[in-house]
Parts: sequence; C-alpha cells; structure tokens
Amino acid sequence: MKSAVLLAFLTLAGCSNPLVATNLTFGPDGVAANPTLSSRVGGATVTIDP
Repeated sequence: MKSAVLLAFLTLAGCSNPLVATNLTFGPDGVAANPTLSSRVGGATVTIDP
C-alpha cells in the first residue's frame, strides 16, 4: 500500500495542477482519514482514491 501511494505521489509530481486532499469521516469508532490524489493529465482529470 505504501509503495502505491509513493508511486502516485511521484506520478502526480510530473502532472499539472496536482492536488492532495484528505476526507475526514467522523463515526462511532472515531475519526477516519481518506486521502485523495487528483491531477490533470493530457486534458483529463485523474483522481486516485485508495
């Protein structure tokens, strides 16, 4: 999993307008964070939501 996230960060580094966001979910078990990586590649928006 860590290698996939590292690969995604390296891929987004070469893209235009990279964006990293964290979606926080509050539930009975506490707070859960879900990172989302997004960028534009060749005119299309690509989003990675692991």
